[in-house]
Amino acid sequence: MCCIQASNVLKKQERLTPQQILNNIKNSFQNETPVQDSWISVRPERIRKFALTTDIYQGGISRLEDNQIVRYEFQADAKTGSVLNLNRIDL
Repeated sequence: MCCIQASNVLKKQERLTPQQILNNIKNSFQNETPVQDSWISVRPERIRKFALTTDIYQGGISRLEDNQIVRYEFQADAKTGSVLNLNRIDL
């Protein structure tokens, strides 16, 4: 029993890979319309906002909306994969 608990603690501390994070975000976008293109940085970047420091991945998604390609850029928490910031990029 103690070995299983220790194993679960170690698993919770593991970081998601950039590809896992990107796949999760793409799947969310694809619920509405197919993704045309996507990317994510391969190295996490450390950001500081007020008193909090977080490691993040930067990435982007392109998809077709009303017959036009629309781009989004995001920042995702490197540990949990949660999207911290999402912006639509107007060209």
